[in-house]
Amino acid sequence: MDDACSVMNDILKSGLKPNVFTYTLLIEGFFKKGDSNRAFGMFDQMVAANIAPSDFTFNAVISGLCKVGRVSETKDMLNNFLKQGFIPSSVTYNSIIDGFVKQGAVDLAQSTYREMCESGISPNVITCTSLINGLCRSRKIDLALRMYNVMKIMGLEMDIAAYSALIDGFCKVQDMEGACKFFSELLEVGLVPNSVLYNSMISGFVNVNNMEAALSFHKKMIDNNVPCDLQTYTTLINGLLKEGKLNFASDLYSEMLSKGIIPDTFLYNVLVNGLCNQGQIEKGLKILKEMDGNNITPTVLIYNTLIAGHFREGNLQEAFRLHDEMLDKGLVPDDTTYDILVNGKLNISHAHARA
Repeated sequence: MDDACSVMNDILKSGLKPNVFTYTLLIEGFFKKGDSNRAFGMFDQMVAANIAPSDFTFNAVISGLCKVGRVSETKDMLNNFLKQGFIPSSVTYNSIIDGFVKQGAVDLAQSTYREMCESGISPNVITCTSLINGLCRSRKIDLALRMYNVMKIMGLEMDIAAYSALIDGFCKVQDMEGACKFFSELLEVGLVPNSVLYNSMISGFVNVNNMEAALSFHKKMIDNNVPCDLQTYTTLINGLLKEGKLNFASDLYSEMLSKGIIPDTFLYNVLVNGLCNQGQIEKGLKILKEMDGNNITPTVLIYNTLIAGHFREGNLQEAFRLHDEMLDKGLVPDDTTYDILVNGKLNISHAHARA
């Protein structure tokens, strides 16, 4: 943006006059950087230079406010722009609806949608997808299905993003029958599922303890050359460890590493927690050493899990050694750590849930 502004200054110095397009690009740029003050400063500079904002400019401001999390201000701004002759379009309303959805204010997104329809502006695929996404996140699956039916009535074709939102919603409420129905439908209409969609299905099946179905979707990913990512492997490994299938989990972990996918702290948490729950404390310690090798600082949760595991095994010396190692690494033990050290207990599942 500094470079863009210096070009703008060169334009002014050379006696040329920037036009509405020049200013609008700069306004958009500042909003993208999260600098709404300079974006509005540029808007005021444009108006002061007697350059009338275009609909493109007005939309850039509305969209920009939504990007920087100031969606609540868009209503007054829109009313102000209407007085200046601005004619809103689906682009305008889509920005506001999406902004409210991202803030979790799905009721306000719905009221904006109604206002849009009452203004005679037809919703498009982007509008409906945003709403389906917001409604599914809020567990309002019935309303999301109603929006799906609105799309059908209007002749709007569901795209992969719309199906992903709907399927993820069904997975989150553990309605895997509904999720499978829409997964089959998207295949029938010729759409190709991506990693995000497969991850939703895998996560959904893991959450209902159906590892067989989860692993079958993993196989489909490989068969269809859809890249498995860190989320795919973390979800599957977590599910397998909970069922005590350590060998399968280990094979998947090796497969993941062979693809050059680097584990993150969350996956290491899953591994240590799963191994310790199965009494595999030594393997859990190996994971701790692996983290050191990858220059990843273990979390307090990981140490708590290992300390608790050693307490269960009656190996108090190793438990206190791990406590000292925590301190050496600059980690601050929490209440759970001291509860283990004093009372020798830890509810692993609760600690994991809190993390």
